[in-house]
Order: sequence, then C-alpha cells, then structure tokens
Amino acid sequence: METPAPTDLLAAAFAVGVLFLVRFMLALRRIRLELGARWPSEPQAWRGATRPLAFGEAMEPDRRHAMRQLGVGMVCLALAAILALWLGGAALFGWPVPFASA
Repeated sequence: METPAPTDLLAAAFAVGVLFLVRFMLALRRIRLELGARWPSEPQAWRGATRPLAFGEAMEPDRRHAMRQLGVGMVCLALAAILALWLGGAALFGWPVPFASA
C-alpha cells in the first residue's frame, strides 16, 4: 500500500477543515432562520454558539451540531498548519520528512 505524499495530506487536511467551517456557518444560518427576530446581534451570535442554551432549549441540538462542525474544522486546519510548517522547515532547513518517498 502506498503512502500519500505529504503535500497531498496537507491539501486534504486544509480542504476538509475549510469544508467543516462552511458547515459550521450553514448550521448557524439554519439556527438564524429558525429564530427569526430573536436572533442576537452578530458578535453575540458567533460567541453564543459556544455557550450551552445560548439560543434556547429548542435550538440546543442544532447548536451542538454547529459546535461539532467547528471543532472538527479547527482540528483539521491545525493539522494542516502543523504539516505546512513542517514541510516549510524541510524545504528551508533540510528537516527530515518521514513520509516522503525517496
């Protein structure tokens, strides 16, 4: 079985992270459409997604879903950033890249 190239892993982690952040924004949009006039002002809305029961008990499952999307997206983007720094260091300073094919 062939191991994917580190640059392919970087691109995949970045793409998956961005897609999960888009899903987070869509989940918040769904909450906003259901709440209507009860939607808080914008800065409070983004911060409210991290607080339990911020949008009411009826919206709690949707809020938790949005938080899962945000968490997975941030983890994927953090992994992509770490891999990008590692590959950048390998290119500049000759650091070893264990998964690179010789």
